[in-house]
Amino acid sequence: MTLTRNLLRLAAGLAALALVGCITLLPETKPTQLYRFAIPVSETVKVTPSGVRAVVIRAGGGFHPAAAGDRILTTQGAEAAYLANARWTQAASVLFDQALIGAFAASRGPARLVIAGEPGRPVFGLRVDVSRFEANYDSGARAAPEIHVDVHVVVTRLKDQKVMQEQSFSIRQRAAENRGAAIASAFQAAVAEAIVTIVKTTDAGVSAAAEG
Repeated sequence: MTLTRNLLRLAAGLAALALVGCITLLPETKPTQLYRFAIPVSETVKVTPSGVRAVVIRAGGGFHPAAAGDRILTTQGAEAAYLANARWTQAASVLFDQALIGAFAASRGPARLVIAGEPGRPVFGLRVDVSRFEANYDSGARAAPEIHVDVHVVVTRLKDQKVMQEQSFSIRQRAAENRGAAIASAFQAAVAEAIVTIVKTTDAGVSAAAEG
């Protein structure tokens, strides 16, 4: 009986030691930080004299496949990777579209953006292609990256498919430091500039059609 009790105590001790060992050997992982880009309302576009707004429907477009999800794409030379322990709250393409819709809703310009299924009789189509959306480590892996956002915009009159306005542009915004929050903040600034440019380009297309 004494031998049995001693063996049981030894087994229990070994089990406890093994459990402690498993706990202490587990790698420490940093929690994933979530970011989004909340674009401030811009009222830089003047209202048309008549107050009438033309309905513009989002007519296709694309987003760079590697950057379209919720991971933050980084590049360095020919190499590409995703930022560690950092993600967008939603897919980047979704956040971009939400920012675009919000900007048009807040704008006082001649163009009113709708999406498929919304009420309104669209007169123009808006195509937006985001071909680049990344943090580029052009000065090395430890330095603050530069955000690259490349966009192509086409505004088309639907009745005859005439292109009323077309523009390609590139936004560059340097992050304040090589940290997730600073990189996300630089993305926000770049997206804000891109969104304002898209709205102005669309308004210019609508105005050109009215004048023609």
